[in-house]
Order: sequence, then C-alpha cells, then structure tokens
Amino acid sequence: MTAFVAALACVTPHSPARGIVLSFFAGLGVGGLLLPAATMLTIITPDEVIATITAATVSIRLVGASIGYSVYFNVLENKLAKILAPNVGTAAAEAGLPSSEIPAFLGAYLQGNTTALATYPLAVIGAATDAYKDSYAQAFKLVYLASIPFGVTAIICCLFLRDIRKYMTNRVAVDIH
Repeated sequence: MTAFVAALACVTPHSPARGIVLSFFAGLGVGGLLLPAATMLTIITPDEVIATITAATVSIRLVGASIGYSVYFNVLENKLAKILAPNVGTAAAEAGLPSSEIPAFLGAYLQGNTTALATYPLAVIGAATDAYKDSYAQAFKLVYLASIPFGVTAIICCLFLRDIRKYMTNRVAVDIH
C-alpha cells in the first residue's frame, strides 16, 4: 500500500497509463491492509460482541479516512495556492501574452470565464491549460508523499500483531441455512 500510493507521486499528465497501473496496485494494497485486519478482529472476538466489534472497526476506518482526507486536502490546497497562479501566468507570458494582460487573463482563466477567454489567442489558453495540469500534478505529488508517514505507521503497528492461530477453529458462530 505505502509503496504504490507513494509511487503515484511520479504520475504526470503525460503518463496516464502509469497512473492507472499504480492506482490499481495501491487499491490492492489498501484492501490487503484493511480486510485482513477486519477478518482477524471477527475471528478473535467473542460471539456476543461480534456486531459491536464490526461496527467499531467500520467507525475507526471512517474516522481514519476523515483525518486522512483532511490532511491530504489541506496539503493539496496549500500547494495549489502557492503555485497555480504563478505557473499559469508564467506559461501565458511565455506563450506571448503581454505582461500587462496577465492579471486579467488569470482572473478569467481561473474563474472559468469563457466569454473573457474568447478574446485571448488559443496558444495562450493552451499553454495555460498545460501549466494548470502540471500544477495539479505537482500538488498531488506532495499529497502522495504525505501519505508515506501514515503507511509507515501502519507497517510498524502490524509488527506488533500477535499470532491468532489459537483462535482459528472450525466452530461457526451463526449457521445460516
């Protein structure tokens, strides 16, 4: 999980196939971490509290997901706030937009004002679009790298798991016909 999610940092707008492959393996890794833990908990739990443990497992996963989403969203937004406008403005200038028109262009482009954008050359809009995509790729790179400490923490926690073989029997808690 940690390796493939972190490897997503190398994905760019020009490498969509790499993104698909790494996302697939990252998803397998996430499932490979979550499902065995949930299964183990249901195996070692006494029958009378199995529903409670299952609900607690789901709740813990949702709380963890909320914390992760908050962290990742803030990392993404902070990075984009720093690089998006400068990158798009620089690309527009390099495509031939006069420096006096850059603030108006940035306002129109970043707000999606298609009426105002129609007055600019397609080369400038194309360069700005490429810079926009590259800015998002740079920002997401930081998000994927920020996931590494969470994955390393999960790996360390897994090292402290005990053997559950003594709990694994052929007994069925509830037989559903």
